[in-house]
Amino acid sequence: MATMTDTDTDRTSEQRRMHRAEAFPTMDAPPKGRRGMAAGRVFIAMLVCLLGWGVLYGPELQRTSRAQPESLRRTISLAVLAPVTWMSDLVGLSAVTDGAASALGRDPDAPVGGTVDFPIEVEDIPTFSPTVPPSPGGGRPGKGDGNGGQGPVVRDTRMRVPTGTEKLRIAVVGDSLAAGIGFYAERVFKPIFTDVVKQGQISTGLARPDFFNWPSQMQEIVDRFRPDLTIVMLGENDNQSLQTPGGDLDTAIGTFEWQQAYEDRVERFATIATSEGGHVIWVGLPNERDEGRWAFTQRQNDMFERVADRLPNVAFYDTWTEFAKPDGGYTAYWRDGNNVKLIRADDGVHFNGDGYTVVMENVARFTTDEFRLDPKTYDA
Repeated sequence: MATMTDTDTDRTSEQRRMHRAEAFPTMDAPPKGRRGMAAGRVFIAMLVCLLGWGVLYGPELQRTSRAQPESLRRTISLAVLAPVTWMSDLVGLSAVTDGAASALGRDPDAPVGGTVDFPIEVEDIPTFSPTVPPSPGGGRPGKGDGNGGQGPVVRDTRMRVPTGTEKLRIAVVGDSLAAGIGFYAERVFKPIFTDVVKQGQISTGLARPDFFNWPSQMQEIVDRFRPDLTIVMLGENDNQSLQTPGGDLDTAIGTFEWQQAYEDRVERFATIATSEGGHVIWVGLPNERDEGRWAFTQRQNDMFERVADRLPNVAFYDTWTEFAKPDGGYTAYWRDGNNVKLIRADDGVHFNGDGYTVVMENVARFTTDEFRLDPKTYDA
């Protein structure tokens, strides 16, 4: 009986391999034009890219983290970013990215969101009286009319009528929501009758003047631009302890004193905005998809509305009621007659482009109702 030698075994194995390769040409080799990579190498490549991105943008990420409320997440972020930022400074990458930012016209040391930039300066603005008479029958009644029960007191002045040479000055200020409505305000208001200044600063609010000092910024806007109308959308980032401009704790979140302290900041801000005869529309926060934030949002809106009720030339626009479902719940859609459109962003907080446009169109009409804004400034 013949026995199979090692040579015969090798020959038989080779023949099987060749036969398999001929019958199934794609089994033993990767497709032409593509090369496989081990999972470990993919992970290492992703880690290197992530580390490189962190080193390049560590300083900016660190500044953004500092704006967050005191929490374990903020503490961990700052702890992780501290050595990354140190490494970026050590190897000189921070200087490279700062230089690139400066070349693009952005100050790398500016607060997140940017700084004040006006198309015109106050010395170029004609002087108008801040004591324009109240419109006949116009203005908002205060909830306590202060008139012995004889009817509402007209507390608000009507806005001046702009012309092509004496445009209405509109400032849009606040956080990332304000950045959105500011962009679309330029589309809603006619440039022939208005100058719009966009001052939306992401991650900002009234709680952390150590990160971005909104009262100081608003004073600069008034001094340099003297807006006739200031549209405010602010407060989304303020569910945290109140700090002083120097970074010290002022009022801790969750305490009895917090609400009054925050409301005082709202009133101070609105008072600055109207100090030169201007008007303020404070746009309330919309409800969010996350029901866990509803109590916070409603608390904020209640404070904004109370301040508007007691200050002249300040009105509160309620986006929650305007854009919620009939039962007050969240919806991402807006119905205008038979027309239904998606108006909210995927994050369930912000609006999309159509949504910001609707908000600004409604705000413009609301300003006409409250302060007699001339419709020619926005009507198509």
